[in-house]
Amino acid sequence: MKRLRQRLDRLLGRPEPERPDQELALGAGTIVLPAGHMLPEYLQQYPHYDRFLPRLARHVPAGTTIVDVGANVGDTLAAMAPAAPHAHFLCIEPDPTFYRYLETNAARVRAALPGLGVTLRRLLVGKQLERAALDSARGTAHARPDETGVASVTLDRIVAEAGVPPVSLIKSDVDGFDFDVVDSAWPLIAAHEPLLFFECQPLDAAQRAGFTSLLPRLEAAGYRHWAVLDNYGQLMLRTPSASAVDQLVGYAWQQGQGPATRTIYYVDVLAATDRHAAVMAAALE
Repeated sequence: MKRLRQRLDRLLGRPEPERPDQELALGAGTIVLPAGHMLPEYLQQYPHYDRFLPRLARHVPAGTTIVDVGANVGDTLAAMAPAAPHAHFLCIEPDPTFYRYLETNAARVRAALPGLGVTLRRLLVGKQLERAALDSARGTAHARPDETGVASVTLDRIVAEAGVPPVSLIKSDVDGFDFDVVDSAWPLIAAHEPLLFFECQPLDAAQRAGFTSLLPRLEAAGYRHWAVLDNYGQLMLRTPSASAVDQLVGYAWQQGQGPATRTIYYVDVLAATDRHAAVMAAALE
């Protein structure tokens, strides 16, 4: 009946009534989510969803920085912080609405974990994607190229200007442009060899080519330890081969290219050099 009323309201052009924010118990306390955010439903429906990053954060070296690109409302910060109170968090989110929630939730996390280092930046990360407009719905924001949109800043520059401790982990979740986020951090990657955890969800041919180009370059830079998780949070593969990872990215890509029996929507890739191979292994075990 509720859904029927909503459909009638839309057909008749009636404005939707404002819905209250949601509260979600996560990490060391509760966070605030905008109405319609899908995270509570996903966590309830998929027992492994978003469970890996806190496990990984637990093992990062003390006194280092975890970079969260596409921080959204701060849910990843809230989940990881209790597992890594010894780390500093640099959270980056370009969407103005989500950034307001990020500020609120970061304050809640700091109150629950006094002394935790958290730095926030409202910026669009990128290199090839020079300007973009942001389209947000149901708890996620999608960037699309737009010459009049928000200007991007490289991750390498953001980290340098933030003055944070050495980076041990870069997490990226920006719906299709994660290859560009990683590409924009190349000097940082060369200097610190951080763990990389990034979503691979190519939405067009250019993004597919971006991931295909990135993976072997990371392998050539020393990233010889790889793991792939499906979008439900379950481990699919551990491999020393970037080519094997690219095949799974290609599989996820093909799922959206025509008639197919849908199994997954995207994959998350974890990569490490020898510097953090033990951290990666500990988290996966």
